[in-house]
Amino acid sequence: MIEAERIEIAQDYWVKEGRINAPEPHMIERRDDLAGVVRLIDAINSDPDLLDRVKKRMIAMAKAAESPPAVSAAEESEGGDVQENEAAD
Repeated sequence: MIEAERIEIAQDYWVKEGRINAPEPHMIERRDDLAGVVRLIDAINSDPDLLDRVKKRMIAMAKAAESPPAVSAAEESEGGDVQENEAAD
């Protein structure tokens, strides 16, 4: 929320100083996105069952990221050789 607040304060200051006519839309979107993430985290933290499910899912995702990629059946039947196509010059 601090970052969302910082964006809003900076945009308001730049408008007041005349550097910009109105708050920049992409910065307002970023502020709103950050505030939405904070609300989502608050919602997850307020529900112990949901929090446990999120933690379990994060652990599973971390384990999946650590394991090597699975070899497809097609690669196994071809002897595991991977052919790369070179672009023609």
